[in-house]
Amino acid sequence: MPAEPQARKKTLRLDQTLLDRARRVLGARTETDAVTRALEAVVKRERQVQGLQLLAELGSPDSKRIDD
Repeated sequence: MPAEPQARKKTLRLDQTLLDRARRVLGARTETDAVTRALEAVVKRERQVQGLQLLAELGSPDSKRIDD
């Protein structure tokens, strides 16, 4: 079972205009939700990039490997 996320209170200096825009784009109700969703998106993107790098290391597919 995955561990519960640890929420901690933080004090950050953020660009309010950028935060408002991200909140709208992400469909977040609160600023905290917007920051959380944005962080999740960055982590997800990193996993996707790593997956693509692994695929690239396999080399280009050839018809023999695809047909097997």
